[in-house]
Amino acid sequence: MSSSSSSTNGKVRRVVLSTGNILEMEELIKKAGQTTIEELRGSINTTLSSWGGTKDEEQTGEVLTIQRVGNNAEVESNDTSSNKTTVKLFLSNNDSTQVEDAVKTVSSSLNLPRIDLVIVTPPDVSDDATLESLEPLWKALEDAVGRGEVLSLGLADVSYQLFRDLYNWAKVKPTTLQVNLSSCCVVPQELSSFAQQNDVQVLTHNDAAEIVDEDIVLSITKRLGLTGAQLQWVARHRTIQQCFGLVQDKGYTLALACSG
Repeated sequence: MSSSSSSTNGKVRRVVLSTGNILEMEELIKKAGQTTIEELRGSINTTLSSWGGTKDEEQTGEVLTIQRVGNNAEVESNDTSSNKTTVKLFLSNNDSTQVEDAVKTVSSSLNLPRIDLVIVTPPDVSDDATLESLEPLWKALEDAVGRGEVLSLGLADVSYQLFRDLYNWAKVKPTTLQVNLSSCCVVPQELSSFAQQNDVQVLTHNDAAEIVDEDIVLSITKRLGLTGAQLQWVARHRTIQQCFGLVQDKGYTLALACSG
């Protein structure tokens, strides 16, 4: 078999990597109590280890797609009306094109007619973040809802004031707000009251502020023989069988921009 570097001799300016269903990775699911970063790193390493560099992936133009073989069989075999798929986006900037790209890429990878819920984590969740900075990405999400690609929207880690401002401004209102346990042990009363009044579901999570570190990016570029890679976005999907509340599919997709 030829090496991976020889299969990427053509210019690769973008890499899209999909781990598929990580619940199928026995060596990964045996490790209890993993952080999001550890889970992501392990699933990427497993995906790269199984990468042949020839038949399993395809390079179209300057885009190299790496997708683990046989990863969506279970989801495809079930009636999507009984499943609910949630996608959480971690963005590197507020550019609307990142949102559009992530939604279309994940939907295609999972063979989904639509995503039930998209929750977005903006790159800046500090108290200095403004509504104006969120408008481009939220408009892109609203457009995805308008096209029928997404059913509902959510936001993660922003302040109560910013969430309130966005809710009042948005045409498509967020139905979900995720709050990080590391920064908020108890949901503030004003946020709880606002959520109840507007039928917004408040959820907690323990994802790191940055779920992709430099080591993860380097592990991908080194395997592919590429340089100068920058993360564009990461998407984590989870598909639940609603009748029984069983997680059927969980995995990650990420996009890198490469200089060579």
